Amino acid sequence: MATLAAARPSDPLMGALWMSLAAFSLAAMAVIVRYLTPTYHVFELIFLRNLISLAFFTPWILQIGFRAVRTQRLGEHVVRNSIHYVGMVAWFFGVTMVPLAELAALQFTMPLFAIILAAIILGEKIGRGRWIATLIGFSGALVIIRPDLAGVSTGSLVVASAAFFYATSYVITKRLSTTESPNTVVFWMNLIVVVIALGPALLYWKTPALADLPLLVLLGVTGYTTHYCLTRSFKMGDVSFVTLFDFLRLPFSAVFGFVLFAEMPVIWTFVGAVIIFGAAYYITWTETRRAKARTH
Repeated sequence: MATLAAARPSDPLMGALWMSLAAFSLAAMAVIVRYLTPTYHVFELIFLRNLISLAFFTPWILQIGFRAVRTQRLGEHVVRNSIHYVGMVAWFFGVTMVPLAELAALQFTMPLFAIILAAIILGEKIGRGRWIATLIGFSGALVIIRPDLAGVSTGSLVVASAAFFYATSYVITKRLSTTESPNTVVFWMNLIVVVIALGPALLYWKTPALADLPLLVLLGVTGYTTHYCLTRSFKMGDVSFVTLFDFLRLPFSAVFGFVLFAEMPVIWTFVGAVIIFGAAYYITWTETRRAKARTH
């Protein structure tokens, strides 16, 4: 990620490709977690995932020096990544509790939570159109969860809570981005989560078997490539365009779930996902247009 700051011309097709790769990486990470959790506790997997991702920064830090990620806002990084860790715990547990397609679909609520949190934390003014789109988006979540007299499944609530905590983390990231580079944000995310995750991981520690090392390394790699590809995507194309390709997470997850775990996708998952994603995309599109209007 050391070269992300290099100036490059806008390339919408490459932006779409990077976003598609990010969607694939996240879906693949869920598959790896599903395979590993029968053997290793979620707390250990989170620790190893971030430790391996952190290792990718080592050659860059050795070459450029620690000054590249120096920060004057360590306290905010700690708060942000403490919340992010809770989101990761919920997401990792969610992987084991719901079908992969439902997992991906409910994650699309994250931008909707972010809108509400941005109004509370950042004091952003939310227009009537965005509020209506947000309510429509959450109605899509209800289509997926389909609450009835039997109640709501625990797995769905866990995944929804993961989306909420991730959204809180990303809103704080928006504040940090006024002074911090993407590399700095991701570096401190991995480092702080490693520190936080160490204690819980030791409580459930199981020394990894040699046969599991490739999957454990791949877990860290997919965590790294997801952030890397997202960053590259937003650099190469307009947010309102490349965000469309984030929806590929759903078919990727549905195919993985069907082929690898015999999970039959439920039609309501796709219906709800379309509603959620449509609402989130509308908000992204209108915000992008508004931002462009301010710059002209």
